[in-house]
Amino acid sequence: MPPYPPAPAPPASPADDRLASVERAVRRMRDRLGEAQCLSDHAEAGLFSPFHFHRVFRSVTSVTPGRFLAALRMAEAQRMMIRGAPRVTDVCTAVGYSSLGTFTTQFTRLVGMSPSRFKLLVDEHGDRRIGDIADTCDVAGAGGLPATTRPRPYEDTRGDITGEVTGAGRDARGLLFAGLYPYGVPQDLPVGCAVTTTPGAVRLRVPDDGAYHLLAVWFDRDTRVADALDDPAGERRLVGTARAPRRGSPAPLTLRLRAPLISDPPIVVALPLLLALATETTRVADTTGRRPRTTAPAAASGSG
Repeated sequence: MPPYPPAPAPPASPADDRLASVERAVRRMRDRLGEAQCLSDHAEAGLFSPFHFHRVFRSVTSVTPGRFLAALRMAEAQRMMIRGAPRVTDVCTAVGYSSLGTFTTQFTRLVGMSPSRFKLLVDEHGDRRIGDIADTCDVAGAGGLPATTRPRPYEDTRGDITGEVTGAGRDARGLLFAGLYPYGVPQDLPVGCAVTTTPGAVRLRVPDDGAYHLLAVWFDRDTRVADALDDPAGERRLVGTARAPRRGSPAPLTLRLRAPLISDPPIVVALPLLLALATETTRVADTTGRRPRTTAPAAASGSG
């Protein structure tokens, strides 16, 4: 008896079609970062009308195509500077900006520091291991990135969000950052954050009763700071995303870390550098009694 023919592949689900559309558009964005791009270009790559594509893209990634493209450009700008691009003007042009002022403003807003400050800190801290930072990350951070892993006794926690982050391994040691953002992309500094050296329970202070996304990223302790920032394939980190419950919600949030997907918005806020700066700022303050000034903008208050 002849062998049975292979079963036909099941038809693609609408969710599969949407994800494939977004992935095609993201690949086009990445391939043409130095060119002007508009919604119709992305929609053409995604094989949808511009109106429908915008809705599909946002439903899959939690951000608009424009925000996603801006994040891709800032991530590439960081990589170019880490790899030794001599002039910021060259980086600006290479990632699609015709105005250096616009690029600098956008970079500072999304990354958390100016391009020149970023280059300086990469030169200073790029060879440090994440573990060296993790060993001192319990201190309050510069740039408004305080740790929130230990609620103070008798503290009013009705404005907190509690959750459990898993997926990095039971005995994993490294650096876990969990932040609350109004959008589904980690741009600029969070409204509330937690920094820990192991996965597990986190508590984040929320300044108001808005709707937020919880975004988490995990780095192994042996990863260099420069490598954590220059990681286009997502091989040196785990990520996790979820819609955060309203503050004071009795239901804890569970978030599982995973490998990054092409549809995940790039992490452009320079977390390893900001945390490295945090530990250095605190060390200097402990030594001299004075806290040095930094150019990193302060996050909104609320991480206790």
